Amino acid sequence: MAWLKAIFIGLLLLVVVAISGFFIWLAPVGAGYTAKVMCSRIFVSGLSSERALNEDVLSDNTSLLSLITANIDLRHQTVSAHAFGFRTRVAVYRPNMGCTLTDPDQVAALQNTSPVLRPIAPQPLMTAALPPGIDKRKLNNIIADAMDEPTTTPSRRTRAIVVLYKGRVVAERYGDGISVDTPLPGWSMTKSAFSAILGRMRMNGMLPPLNYPVSINEWDTEPDDPRIKITYDELLQMSSGLEFNESYWNPVSDVVQMLFVAPSAAGLAVSKPLTSTPGTEWRYSSGTTNVLSAAMRNLTISMQQYQSLPAELLFRPLGMRHAVVETDSDGYLVGSTFMHATAREWAKLGQFYLQDGVWNNTRLLPEGWVAHATTPAPHAPNGSYGAHWWLKMPSYGDNGSSSGSGASPATPPIPEDAFFALGRDGQSLSVIPSKDLVIVRLGLTRSNKAFNPSAFIGNIASLFPLQGPNAAASDASDTSTATNDTN
Repeated sequence: MAWLKAIFIGLLLLVVVAISGFFIWLAPVGAGYTAKVMCSRIFVSGLSSERALNEDVLSDNTSLLSLITANIDLRHQTVSAHAFGFRTRVAVYRPNMGCTLTDPDQVAALQNTSPVLRPIAPQPLMTAALPPGIDKRKLNNIIADAMDEPTTTPSRRTRAIVVLYKGRVVAERYGDGISVDTPLPGWSMTKSAFSAILGRMRMNGMLPPLNYPVSINEWDTEPDDPRIKITYDELLQMSSGLEFNESYWNPVSDVVQMLFVAPSAAGLAVSKPLTSTPGTEWRYSSGTTNVLSAAMRNLTISMQQYQSLPAELLFRPLGMRHAVVETDSDGYLVGSTFMHATAREWAKLGQFYLQDGVWNNTRLLPEGWVAHATTPAPHAPNGSYGAHWWLKMPSYGDNGSSSGSGASPATPPIPEDAFFALGRDGQSLSVIPSKDLVIVRLGLTRSNKAFNPSAFIGNIASLFPLQGPNAAASDASDTSTATNDTN
């Protein structure tokens, strides 16, 4: 009988360890994730609370999230979440700033601080019919297939598709409850938008040359800190040498703690030590963008000016009046992850880069900025990454579905000059200069078997002819005169 007692005690200890682990590690992550995601989807995207919970939080995610209780306060525009009354986190919505994750005792202070921004005038994109020679039926079939579900249980959840050809909208489709005015999360597509903001700062004389070391207070005040040699370019090219664990499946990884637990995303990022000499090794890291965010704060004269950078330098010139970059509870822009914009506004970012940083016949990015962003970083594997833009799409296996999502030997390849902003849950912004194309696909896809963006992009691109070297500049120089569309 002694062995039965030993087994019972062992099982009891395992249960105690599991419960302790849940409350110590999983509960704060689950509460933070639930509060932040629900707040942004309800108050920024305008989705119902039921949809925000059942789709954006729970769908295809760990069942442990079902143990988190969420409370929505529509009057004060907050979402709080907790596990059985413990480890409560609150996300607070503020106009112009979106939702910020914080602790309960910081809610009032956050609600009283928000930058005052002038309204952004819309610059609607032009719409146009497909020119002769482009198979409209095939294009519609590809888009319809991408909107369909591969099985009876929703897993693809495509929410928006926009296709720009020569700077004009030639096709778009939206899922149920999503419209042309719905801001949607880009997740890591935010990094590419952040690189554009840095380019605007450089154009305006606010940013030193990219080969200059960044100025970070915590590094500058430490004697002989080797991190003071890290340059802006090494951060943009993901070769800073800073330690950072990008594993989303691990609740104690750096990226999960940075986004959903730590009070300051930038603070966690700048606290990481070096694991290799800066500039010698490529490693994708959301932390590097938030180090850049901290450096940007040091280049501004006030928190008001710093928090206004996305709106004043990027959103206003392009007429992105729905777009927002959210902050952490210390006020730092979470440039790695937390930007929302409508599908057309994401497309504007792509068109802006296709036009080499020129908008409405005015140069807004320095000469060579886009070329540098789309040149392979020195140590990026297979030339897959530039400066905060992807140069190659990940590989996806054949999932047996139809033309819009499945890969097969007959799937047309994506043109070699394409570059991409990519984000979690299947977000993609594809820029194809040789075809004068910009393709945006936004959704909530957590399984690679549900949707294949490479096949989707390749199939659409194959329908359009190659363009001359000067076609983009001459045909898409003005994107501000439009129909009555609002984006």
